[in-house]
Amino acid sequence: MPVNKNKLFFSALLFFFSITAFIFAQQSEEPQKIPLKEVWGYVMIGEESSFSADYPVTDVGYFVNAVNNFSDFVTVPKRSEKFPDYKGRVHLVSSVDSKAQTHLLLDPKLSLRNKIIKQLVKESKEYDGVQIDWELVMKEDDENFRDFLKILKKKLRGKMLTVAIPARLKTLERDAYDYAKLSEIVDKIIVMAYDEHWSTSAPGPVASVAWCKKIAEYSKSVIPEEKLVMGCHFYSRAWNDESVGRKAYRMYKIDDLVKENKVKAFKQSQDGDLSFSFDKSTKVTVFYDTVESAAGRCRMYADSGIERLSFWRVGQEIPEFWNELEICSE
Repeated sequence: MPVNKNKLFFSALLFFFSITAFIFAQQSEEPQKIPLKEVWGYVMIGEESSFSADYPVTDVGYFVNAVNNFSDFVTVPKRSEKFPDYKGRVHLVSSVDSKAQTHLLLDPKLSLRNKIIKQLVKESKEYDGVQIDWELVMKEDDENFRDFLKILKKKLRGKMLTVAIPARLKTLERDAYDYAKLSEIVDKIIVMAYDEHWSTSAPGPVASVAWCKKIAEYSKSVIPEEKLVMGCHFYSRAWNDESVGRKAYRMYKIDDLVKENKVKAFKQSQDGDLSFSFDKSTKVTVFYDTVESAAGRCRMYADSGIERLSFWRVGQEIPEFWNELEICSE
């Protein structure tokens, strides 16, 4: 039987268009959401309204006021008042703003340690746990820090104890934030994988993907999978190339400043206070994230087997970001 060339041609053409349509449909599909077992969102005291119970967040880190100048962990609001509709876990986050104060709080010979532990336990009664975000622990206080955590863990009587600690690329010879040793004590470790570059450093990403990958690989090698939470950021940084207006000057340097900037106008107040002004142009460099780039960093963690992430902090993000995540069952 002779072959109908026209029929074959149209059949081939139809097949071609079918395949093309299928490929186009596959490519045009929205990317799948990033599946995670735990999502931690930090909420600042006074900014509770920035959080929604509808966000895919399993744990809230409630960042209350830092330990005050009298080394007291002051009374915190009731959970039922601040998170009435949220069904997940809420953890009180404690911070200290001084190296010297941190050292004294950890000293086993002083009464401050027992006092702050007692206050943390008391204030956490309505909450699911306590997180210690003491970022100024000196290496010399490494054993005292771990002893403090052990005592606090016992006093919490089954509530979760977590720590937020700085990013590391390797195990240091002596370190208060030794990942492996801390993981033997606490329930979760939040690795703050941000501030690769900071306000006084050279300009650069807050957390480059390559840097985050290295931290993640090291963290996975020393922290059990179920305890590791990788910290992500919701903020950007800007740098300028002009430091003239951000420093103090010695008296003898003022003449040079006047000459360099060709100052012509000087002022003197009625009381004899002297001043002058001049204009400077400056170049500003900004490193930032979009929803897509932030999600890309999260997907990198998920693809590497890390299923628990935290975010500093709620209220700084683009709200649409939360559409990129979903909570999967254990």
